[in-house]
Amino acid sequence: IMKSDNLIQISGFLTKDAKINDAMTFASFSIAHRVNNEAMFFNCVLFAKDKKIPTDLLLKGKEVFVKGFLRPNNYSKDGKAFSGFQVVAEKIRSANE
Repeated sequence: IMKSDNLIQISGFLTKDAKINDAMTFASFSIAHRVNNEAMFFNCVLFAKDKKIPTDLLLKGKEVFVKGFLRPNNYSKDGKAFSGFQVVAEKIRSANE
């Protein structure tokens, strides 16, 4: 259940095809949102739970609307620590709907 004090709604274009696991229960993708000629990038994840991954929407260049919440995303790469946030998508649809 999404907490109302941690809500994000964003629309943008997928920067590349989503990575979807073999069981079709998890997808990760990134969207670019443009504001005043500047692009902001959002890393997103979608857990299928009892619904189907919308593979037709998760293709490079598709414009989508995502509603979800932010969660911390800490990781290390090449021995360096990074931290940020990712969007956990609760709902995703075509931005044209």
